[in-house]
Amino acid sequence: MNYIEINFTNSPELNDVILAFLSDTDFEMFEEKENGLSAYIPEDKFDEIDLNALIIQIPGSENIRFDVSLIKGRNWNKEWESNFEPVLIAKKVFIRAPFHEINNSYPYEIIIEPKMSFGTGHHSTTALMIELMLEVDLKNKSVLDMGCGSGVLAILAHKLGSGNILAVDFDEWAYENTIENCQRNNTSSIEVLKGNASVIAGRAFDVILANINRNILLADTEAYSKCLNENGILMQSGFLIEDESVLIKNAQSAGLKHVKSVHQDKWSAMLFSK
Repeated sequence: MNYIEINFTNSPELNDVILAFLSDTDFEMFEEKENGLSAYIPEDKFDEIDLNALIIQIPGSENIRFDVSLIKGRNWNKEWESNFEPVLIAKKVFIRAPFHEINNSYPYEIIIEPKMSFGTGHHSTTALMIELMLEVDLKNKSVLDMGCGSGVLAILAHKLGSGNILAVDFDEWAYENTIENCQRNNTSSIEVLKGNASVIAGRAFDVILANINRNILLADTEAYSKCLNENGILMQSGFLIEDESVLIKNAQSAGLKHVKSVHQDKWSAMLFSK
C-alpha cells in the first residue's frame, strides 16, 4: 500500500495539538521530530482540501507549515522494529519491544509493542513521568492514567504495587494498544476505557497521571482535581518548561498545590498534591 507523508514544520509545543486533531481521522502513524511532526495516511484516504480545513481549526495554525510526499509500498512493521530501541529510565525501568531480548538486570521490565501510540519511554515527557512515579509510594494506591497512549505508565503503576488502575485515552489506536500491552505484561487487571475526562466523573483516585498536552491539561485539571482523593497526587507532563507558570496557576485554581518540577531537554513534568 502507498502512503502519503505529511511533514509539518512548527514549534514543538504544537505537535501534541496537531496529533490530537489528526487522531480522529484516517492518519495511521506519527513521528515527532525536532522541528515538527510527520504523519502518515493511506494514499486512497488522503484529501489535501480536508487537511487544510482541519489545520485552520488548530490554535496557532498560522505557525504551521506542511509539505506532502508520496511513499510507495513499505513494510511498516519492519520499519518500526528497525527504528525502535530498548530504553532504560532512571537505571530501574527497562522498556523493550517483544522482539528484543529479555533483560533481567533491572527491577522493572515493561514490554511495549511499538505501534502508533505515544508512550514508549523514548520521549522526554514519558521518562519524566516515570522518574516522578519512582519517587512516590504507589503501593495499594488507586491510579488513573489519563491519556494512556501505550499504557506504559499504568503498567508501571501495577508493577509498583498499585491497585484499581484505570487507563483512559480518546484515541482508538491507543485504547487497543493499551489493552494489548496490558495482556503482554500480565497486567490485565488494569481497566481500560476509550474516552476523555468525562468518563472519570464520579470516580476517585489516590494518584492521577496525565501526560497529555498543555491545552488539554488546562481544560481538564479541574476535572482531575474533583476525582482526586484528599492528600492525593497529580502528576502532569506533555508541555514545555516555559508553560509551567500558567499550568501551576491553573492547578492552584483547582485546589492543588505545586510540589515539584523536573526537567529534561526543553520538557517539564510537575507533581501536585491535594
